[in-house]
Amino acid sequence: MLKNHIKIAWRNFIQHKWYSLLNLGGLAIGMACSILILLWVQNESSYDTFHTNSDDIYRLTAIANEDFKAAVSPAGMIEQIPHQVSEITSSLRLSAPFEALVEIDNQKFKEEPIFYADSNFLDMFTFPLIEGNATTALAKPDGILITEKTAKKFFGSEKALGKTIKIDNRDIFTVTGVMADVPPNSHLQFNMIIPMAYLAKTDNDLINKVWDSFNFYGYFQFEKGAISSQDDVTIVTEKINQIYAKRQPEFVITFNLQALKDIHLKSNLQIDLPGHGNVLYVNIFFIAAFIILIVACINYMNLATARSARRAKEVGLRKVIGAGRRQLIFQFLGESLMISFISLILAVGIVYLFLPAFNNLAQKELLFSLGNNNLWISLLAIALITGLISGSYPALFLSGFKPIKVLKGRLKLSKYNLVFRNGLVITQFVVSVLLLIGTMVIYNQLNFIKNKNLGYDKSNLIYVPMEGEMWGKQEALRSALSQNPLTSDFSIVTDLPTNLITGDFDIHWDGKDPDSQVLFPNLVTDQNFLDVFQMKLANGRGFSKTSSKNNDYLINETAAGIMGYNAETALGKSLTFRGDKGTIIGVVKDFNYKPLQYAIEPLLMQNREFGSIAVIKAAPKTTESTIAALENIYGRLNPAYPLSYNFVDGDLDAQYLGEQRMGTIFNVFALLAIFISCMGLYGLSAFMTEQRFKEIGIRKVLGASAVRLVNMLSKDFLKLVFIAFIIAIPIAWFGMNKWLQEFAFHVEIQWWVYLAAGFTVLFIALSTVSFQSIRASLASPVKSLRAE
Repeated sequence: MLKNHIKIAWRNFIQHKWYSLLNLGGLAIGMACSILILLWVQNESSYDTFHTNSDDIYRLTAIANEDFKAAVSPAGMIEQIPHQVSEITSSLRLSAPFEALVEIDNQKFKEEPIFYADSNFLDMFTFPLIEGNATTALAKPDGILITEKTAKKFFGSEKALGKTIKIDNRDIFTVTGVMADVPPNSHLQFNMIIPMAYLAKTDNDLINKVWDSFNFYGYFQFEKGAISSQDDVTIVTEKINQIYAKRQPEFVITFNLQALKDIHLKSNLQIDLPGHGNVLYVNIFFIAAFIILIVACINYMNLATARSARRAKEVGLRKVIGAGRRQLIFQFLGESLMISFISLILAVGIVYLFLPAFNNLAQKELLFSLGNNNLWISLLAIALITGLISGSYPALFLSGFKPIKVLKGRLKLSKYNLVFRNGLVITQFVVSVLLLIGTMVIYNQLNFIKNKNLGYDKSNLIYVPMEGEMWGKQEALRSALSQNPLTSDFSIVTDLPTNLITGDFDIHWDGKDPDSQVLFPNLVTDQNFLDVFQMKLANGRGFSKTSSKNNDYLINETAAGIMGYNAETALGKSLTFRGDKGTIIGVVKDFNYKPLQYAIEPLLMQNREFGSIAVIKAAPKTTESTIAALENIYGRLNPAYPLSYNFVDGDLDAQYLGEQRMGTIFNVFALLAIFISCMGLYGLSAFMTEQRFKEIGIRKVLGASAVRLVNMLSKDFLKLVFIAFIIAIPIAWFGMNKWLQEFAFHVEIQWWVYLAAGFTVLFIALSTVSFQSIRASLASPVKSLRAE
């Protein structure tokens, strides 16, 4: 029996090649898309799971002012909390990642990212050593850990253990360990690790073990089984908050514990490590994979039912000679499973072919290894589920034909079948409308980000960090920059106004509520800052050469509002910041100094003659010559360091690479899903014309024109598109608004977006259907009426 079913399925497959190719193409593309998306989802969900103690490691995070959530904590607190909370066995501090000049055998490299880490780094995290002893690798202040890739870069085929590395032209470290390269699914990405003991020689936070300065990333490892539920996390968190409240009663800070496995996807925190994902995108793409597979299954169903009339007599004959409905169901399910497994083979080939392009698009290193047993189980499950879902309706539908009716040629479809089939098509239209609306909204938001006026001119701004001797030669640097016309439009600042991460509570003004705690980011600038960035003043004036001596302050409009002033009344008011009393001399119009995910916060600006970054405004079309001039200046003042420069607008664009990447991936899969839907619509139009073939012949004999016949066959789709449009609008509105809420500044979804999506789907649907309609209307009526 099974052999007979397979033989018949194969015969049908060969005899109807075009129909079979449509089925194979739709299912193969749908499966391939789903496999690629699920590979990406699996990778995003696997971050930090490779650590042996991943279930017992948590990161300490802080919340100030309810809205300011940060990933950093005080150095002293991280070190001392384990002594006061029994469930915690150890703690680890990490510095912010940084770049350094590395010298090996008189060869110099700019290397990043580098971390300072406590000596138990390799005890808490599972980063295997290829060379060295994990217990002692970070015990000495002048030791250094490097990755295998970095070791090959620095020392080639030679053993790196025991070799020396010079950093920033002054510090000499000995390689005490070579680690296996950091897995791509680690939230910590680094090339080198330097002992925290080295930084502790000069860093005030570490020397004084402070609890009020938030500059380090803190991790706690708990006893096995100490944290088994969210209630356990809540209990320990309350203990930590009580300890901090007693130690620092003047600050209202709330701390949370973030599971290590949650850091990559659930870290909507400021001052965080770069490269995080977003759990919302993971959920969206997981649903997209499911939807694309369902659309492919609907496509198969529609194509199968389109051929129902051709197979009706086959079913009737089988029933007459004794075949039961169960046997027929198994036969048709067997056919769909055969198509499904052949489609799986094609899908695997498509995945192998396009995985490099997908990796390039997603900036991932996804692997598709058929030697993985779990992968085979997943693939076979996808094929089995796809085959059963796509074949279930055709099997039940075709096996239900009455033999007497079909053999007499009186095949009449029930109202239920018509409603179900229309429901499938409506589902495809709903998906198409949703995907088109999503594509347009994402494009509009990314375009809004790209073109938004941030409150300053970001174009042609080149910035150079202070390195080496330049720290002590800033007056000479100012003089050199001023004397060259290409570089004379410059400002020296402590931070760029692109992603400001500073913040302080120690700020006071007349009339301030003593119980009020407001976090003020602050920016140290010079008198050229407003001109270089072309910022606007709401009132007052900018800094002058004497402003640093007078403790003059600039604030933004948001800060003025929090203080109870406006742009006019704030001028001349007294302000004390970190004990330095001064006067507000100007109010700057609000500008975005953080990514657009965050609302504009109060900002305070001070005037100082020294900073850590020089920003140069290049004149239009002079960028290359300006960089050449900077190389000459830095070559004279700081010969030991090669010039390192970047562009402000480049940094701003990099902040939204994740959103841009996800938008591109979404667009690609949206187009593929719509393409699969078109194949399904082609199937349904074939079904409709097949069912009305004789009616069309009669109408043509009675004088109906081709245009009228096309309109008759296509009008039903207008109803389906309209119903789908009504269903899709609230779903799209809810989903896209939820995504837009990720941004404090975002576009509003305009009515024309919905209308454009509806008309586009209608055009695609009618174009697809019209092919079959025109073909049927042009056919000779003799063929359809020959048997009458």
